Amino acid sequence: PPIAAEMREGLKNLYSVLKQQDANIQFVFMTGVTKFSKVSLFSGLNQLTDITIDTRYSSICGYTETDLTESFGEHLVG
Repeated sequence: PPIAAEMREGLKNLYSVLKQQDANIQFVFMTGVTKFSKVSLFSGLNQLTDITIDTRYSSICGYTETDLTESFGEHLVG
């Protein structure tokens, strides 16, 4: 769909700007549902490090897996 193509192009532009500023940026926190590795959309920003499952950053958003289990355990499947 045309709207999806426009959105992809907009994201590519954003990632290209971030890549150009690599020397000036130490840390960028990006959130979303799209994985960036091996996706052409992210070719403009191919130096990212995915910290999704890195334990050093497990509480970066203010909660841990233990917090979730303790608070919502009875509602979680598995």
